[in-house]
Amino acid sequence: MTLGLYDITVPPFIRGLKTLSAILEKGRLHASADEASLIESRLIADMGALTFQIQRISDTAKGCAVRVAKIEPVAMEDNETTFPELQARITKTIEVLEKVDPKSMDGMEDGEVVLKVRDGEKKLTGRNYVLNYAIPNFYFHLCMAYAILRKEGVPVGKADYLGVA
Repeated sequence: MTLGLYDITVPPFIRGLKTLSAILEKGRLHASADEASLIESRLIADMGALTFQIQRISDTAKGCAVRVAKIEPVAMEDNETTFPELQARITKTIEVLEKVDPKSMDGMEDGEVVLKVRDGEKKLTGRNYVLNYAIPNFYFHLCMAYAILRKEGVPVGKADYLGVA
């Protein structure tokens, strides 16, 4: 049995989103009355806040499904300001991914993926897009969300990040 693009993206992205949901819940419990402060926290001034990190995780996972599995785009407005709204976005993203047909990415390894970037478009093969953009970007923002929560004193550790806590 071969390992395809679906296998290395959709199931791990769903798992990562569930992990994100769990650590975000720990953040909510930790923040109690000062929810807005934690949601707007960032590691450094020029970096996106926790909300931004979660939106990018969601967009990366959905974008992979749109570009490689050719599903219809699902718009999300990037207007979340509360923990329940962030959790709803995570849930909606998981629902989108759960509907992706495992066979929909078959044969897309060498298919063209067009990625819109600041100065135009970048054309990649499905394999290069998944391995060199989608997967690293997803985990970069997941790590940043985790790091922001840790920086703010949320009691999460490596087991939480790995989803085995």
